[in-house]
Amino acid sequence: MTFLFLGLLIVLMGLVVHSSLKKPNLFLKLLIHILGGIVGLWLLDLVLSILGFGIPINLFTIVIVGLLGFPGVLALAGLQILGV
Repeated sequence: MTFLFLGLLIVLMGLVVHSSLKKPNLFLKLLIHILGGIVGLWLLDLVLSILGFGIPINLFTIVIVGLLGFPGVLALAGLQILGV
C-alpha cells in the first residue's frame, strides 16, 4: 500500500511540474486536487502514526479526501485527534 501512495506522490509531482510549465486545463487541475488530497492523507497518517494517532485509510476516507482535497485531510486529522 505504501508503494501505491509513493507512486501517486511521484505522479503528483510530475503533474505539478507539467502544470507549471504549461497552462493547465480543468482536468489537470482537478487531478492535482484529488491526488493532493490522497497523498496528503498518506503523509499525514505517517506523521500522526509517530505521535500514536492513526487515520483509518479505507475506500471511504480516500473518496472523501479525494473530493475535498488537502483541507479535507486536515479536517479528518482534527476529528481523529479529537476522537470523533
